Amino acid sequence: MRFFLPLLALVACNPDPTDQIDQGVGYRTPQEGAGTSGERGNVAISEILWSGSVRSDGTWDPTDIFIEIRNQGSLPVNLSGWRIDLEGVYETGWRIPDSDLVLETGEHRFIAAKDTGCFPNPDWIIPDLFAPLNDPMRYTLKDADERLIEPAGSKTQPPFAGGYDLVRSRSMERIELMFGGRGSEPQSWHYYNEQVEDIPNNVEMLEDCRERTLASPGRANSKDYSGALSAGGFE
Repeated sequence: MRFFLPLLALVACNPDPTDQIDQGVGYRTPQEGAGTSGERGNVAISEILWSGSVRSDGTWDPTDIFIEIRNQGSLPVNLSGWRIDLEGVYETGWRIPDSDLVLETGEHRFIAAKDTGCFPNPDWIIPDLFAPLNDPMRYTLKDADERLIEPAGSKTQPPFAGGYDLVRSRSMERIELMFGGRGSEPQSWHYYNEQVEDIPNNVEMLEDCRERTLASPGRANSKDYSGALSAGGFE
């Protein structure tokens, strides 16, 4: 009992919970005029089209890429001022542009390099966003306070999934229901599989691109039957 007495005395001297704000993590809310702060694992990079888009006539555009983000936490977030860092063959990073857009719980939204390609309505545009083709890449999402939120990929291994086979381009998708899966682990990812997809891949894509650009920007990922669905651990 002697161990708990000092703690009880401290609480009794500080009954106002607002006095304890500086003792916690100090998450910010959108009402304070800036992007929401985050908590590790609550927001995930859920899909990366790193191999570019392909139109119906076979025209390949390797610069037409996107990164999808999913809110898998319990609170809505504003990604203004958040950061995406790229490591691997290239070392660079980008700030997510300021906006009033709120990523609701369970919602998917995506960042594109442009709106003049196969994806005319991205939620955010980062004009110099790029992906190294078939080379090691790891994108790391950080919140507006520079806290690590989520890594995706590896800075020493080639992309875990997706690619361009001279006919079609497929995205690298996160296995959404994977228990304990981390974005830095290859078993957390699979390529877009349109054969088992119930919804056509045309929600945020031009009709001219739907046949040969296999991806699902802004919505739930295609299904996976690799057995990784129930993999993972408590760590």
